[in-house]
Amino acid sequence: MSGAAIESWLEPLRAVLDPADEVCWPRLRDFADCLDSALGRYPVGADLPAGPPRSGRLLEVRAVLAAAGFADNSPAFQLLAQFVAGYRDIDLRDATGLGHGDLIRRHGTERTRRRWLPRLRAGALAGIAITEPHGGSQVARTSTRAMADQAGTWLLTGRKTWISRLTEAELFVVFFRAPHGRLAAAVVDAADPGLHRRTLSPAGLAGWTWGVLDLDQVPVHPHDVLSQDGMAMLRGHFAVYRSLVTATALGAAAAVFDTVTTNLADRRADGRIARIRDSSLVSLGRGHARLVTALLGTATASRLAVAGDERAELWGCAMKAHGVDTAHRVVAELAVLLGAAGFQVSCQAVKTSRDLSGLLYADGIHDTLYRTAGKQHIRPATRESEGALAAGA
Repeated sequence: MSGAAIESWLEPLRAVLDPADEVCWPRLRDFADCLDSALGRYPVGADLPAGPPRSGRLLEVRAVLAAAGFADNSPAFQLLAQFVAGYRDIDLRDATGLGHGDLIRRHGTERTRRRWLPRLRAGALAGIAITEPHGGSQVARTSTRAMADQAGTWLLTGRKTWISRLTEAELFVVFFRAPHGRLAAAVVDAADPGLHRRTLSPAGLAGWTWGVLDLDQVPVHPHDVLSQDGMAMLRGHFAVYRSLVTATALGAAAAVFDTVTTNLADRRADGRIARIRDSSLVSLGRGHARLVTALLGTATASRLAVAGDERAELWGCAMKAHGVDTAHRVVAELAVLLGAAGFQVSCQAVKTSRDLSGLLYADGIHDTLYRTAGKQHIRPATRESEGALAAGA
């Protein structure tokens, strides 16, 4: 269960993952136990259909964990919690923590924080609306606009696409062009009648609904605005958030690794296979090394982001691309070692592979992230057009 993620993967790296001893490891084990208990009541296995049945259970799991005190954690704890959650299922990437709601904690006005943070800490979900029909990597081309009205509010109109948590989120952080022309961001109540949704069917990451979000003169009051320098805020947020996504992906791949090794050991023990081929052993050794090194790189990226280091964006982009890439390749290489059993629809390895394919696109297409990181080795990115950000995960 979830404890295996800690004992087999995190504990051996504890001195490096947690050099300042910031994480309360007994609390992390309590989190794993609480997650297992919640999943016992609200299972979200690979055989559960996508859509409201799955997302409803995911929200219940999130509420249970929030009630147990796991809704708002330190950055070091949250990174490891994401690995543990991913070990059970990538769809649990929002099982704990503020997620995109952290933008409210860090940038919201006092009035906005008073309204939304208690709800987020009780299990409410925040969505983020950045991507538009032209794509997510060209944030400078954002066309959703705010027009000032006579009452002193702004009215938002535009279309956002490929938006996750489309029907489950209680609020959205929406990025748009302010009346003065700069990229800005504001909190929008998901219940506002000016929001219109059209769901689509994703090939992976189907735990939450996903699709198109249209905004038709949605009012934004001055206290709803998080930032009128949206690009700087976006970069800072995703420098932190991408590491959480990457840790979740690596946890999911680690679970497939453990499933494969247990399967091979059982088949050898009961005589179904006489011996494990050398090529399989090479795949296991290589896969373990790849996952461990990617996790260590992700932890480094997370620490740089939390410290506000100028290299945070470079590391965040590179390690998200590399970490998800690594998880995807390891799962693809190891899943075949399960034999025909590994190609059933109900097999967690099959679902994990689909979800990891989705993460190659969500929160930045991995080739674009590599490119962004590469450019920063040549010169710092300073122009808005050099941002490579996308919503989705």
